Amino acid sequence: MTATDNDKVQFLEAVQSSLADQSFVRVTLGKSRGEGVANKTVMTPVVIQEDVRLRIVESYPTKDITTVKTVKEAVVDVARALGHSYLSATLFTTEQDVTLIYNKKLEARLTKGKPTFSAPPSTSHNRAKETLVDPSRHYLKALGVTLDDGRVKPSMHPKFKQINHFIEIIDDVLRSSPLQAASNIVVIDIGAGKGYLTFAVYDFLTARLGKTCQLTGIEMRSDLVKQGNDLAAQSGFPGLSFQAAQADATEIAPLDLIIALHACDTATDDAIYHGIAANAAVIICAPCCQHEIAPQLSQPEVALRGLTKYGLFKQRQADLVTDAARALLMEASGYKVKIIEFVSTEHTSKNLLITGVKSETVDRASAQRQYDALKAFANFKTHHLEQRLSELKKQN
Repeated sequence: MTATDNDKVQFLEAVQSSLADQSFVRVTLGKSRGEGVANKTVMTPVVIQEDVRLRIVESYPTKDITTVKTVKEAVVDVARALGHSYLSATLFTTEQDVTLIYNKKLEARLTKGKPTFSAPPSTSHNRAKETLVDPSRHYLKALGVTLDDGRVKPSMHPKFKQINHFIEIIDDVLRSSPLQAASNIVVIDIGAGKGYLTFAVYDFLTARLGKTCQLTGIEMRSDLVKQGNDLAAQSGFPGLSFQAAQADATEIAPLDLIIALHACDTATDDAIYHGIAANAAVIICAPCCQHEIAPQLSQPEVALRGLTKYGLFKQRQADLVTDAARALLMEASGYKVKIIEFVSTEHTSKNLLITGVKSETVDRASAQRQYDALKAFANFKTHHLEQRLSELKKQN
């Protein structure tokens, strides 16, 4: 066994040992090489039906892909990747940090240092996973998610998991945006519904991050608006309010963050438009029910006709074209865009999230050219977001 092999073995043994004694916090893989390899991979523990597994997040330039594997499967993946797909890896535990780095000759060097994390890992066989959303909060009980003692109702575990996942995504996006250092954040949530996420976002920004927040939930149904306002008052959330309005008719004041989850059809475009028009630092939306483009794909380029001749494939193609067009138009407006997979709800199988962070480094002209090329190739004539942005340019 060479010195390089020995260092790799020691690293893998440290990973397995920390998982066994529950000091494991995370593993990060970096210095990627090779076509199709994610820029970075992060592995963290997660409890599924009382079994500890590893959540693996692979970060690509324009998307994150999340999978969950058994500990054994994940360790095998790390062993295969080290020295091949990735030339650096760091194991974070509560006892020490262990780093393995390969040089240009693929010679490995193992180093150990003081732990970055002093707190115990967020999950164990005997303890529920720590979440960004506190299940004991009053609003969760009032919304029917939890019981009097703060335990999540068995039937509401999927909903609670979904809420947590959204908050985790929002937390990650905010960390890479100008809002990380902001003390006050103005937020609009279009299509707030019952307010599950609306309340969780407000609570996270104020209680967890210590920021001042003015958050307005936009919802068409007046009964849900009243319920939301009543619950906000009962929960002691002075900066949270709900308004009855449609997405396309909403008057948007200056804001920092706009959210639209499962806003149906072109309501997603209206939400993105409002974010761009208000110069929001962050836009987060989950598209749903894309109907505008499908009828326009009746006479696509010859290369696409094999897809669009079948109804199901045509709708899926239309969904992809619609959301790709949205992402490109956001980039052309100066937003760094990522497409993220997330936990779908019981109401829809849609699991796509488009996030945009305002950036000065985005190549707007290139994004516009890509949008124009996509429009010509797919042969669609109108796109609601493009129309609204054109109107905005005329106003300015």
